[in-house]
Amino acid sequence: MTGGIFLLPGFTFVLELIGFLLTLALIAKFPLPQLRKAMNDRANHIRNSIESAEQARAEAEALATERRQQLEHARAEARAMVDQANQIAEQLREEGRQRGQEEYERLVHAAQGEIELERQRAREEVMGDVASLVLAAAERVVGAGLDDARHRALVDEVITAAEAGTSS
Repeated sequence: MTGGIFLLPGFTFVLELIGFLLTLALIAKFPLPQLRKAMNDRANHIRNSIESAEQARAEAEALATERRQQLEHARAEARAMVDQANQIAEQLREEGRQRGQEEYERLVHAAQGEIELERQRAREEVMGDVASLVLAAAERVVGAGLDDARHRALVDEVITAAEAGTSS
């Protein structure tokens, strides 16, 4: 065995320990702060990215909600417009029906007036023809012409009788 106590460190061990501690001190002095800074920067960047993503998600949800509300509002307006158009169409249809009914009634009334007028003309014409026939028959029966006053009285009498007969 070579000299030395097993539990006591040797000179090489002390030199290795000093070299290790110096290396550790140099690493702690120069690369470690830069590494920590890079890690902190990276963590901040990740944190900012997450916050930005959360904010963008919140904005997207808000925009989606707003878009849904606008869409519902537009649908409601469209429904209201369709309902209004249907009401206007129904109103116009009803007005057209009423105008048609009024025109029908006007035409029927006018036709009834024309019919009554034609009936009156026909009655007058028939009365005139009857008066002529009665006068001709009376002249034949009497054999001689009647004077004007007697003629008028006979015509009036015949017309009155004819009117009474057609009225009933």
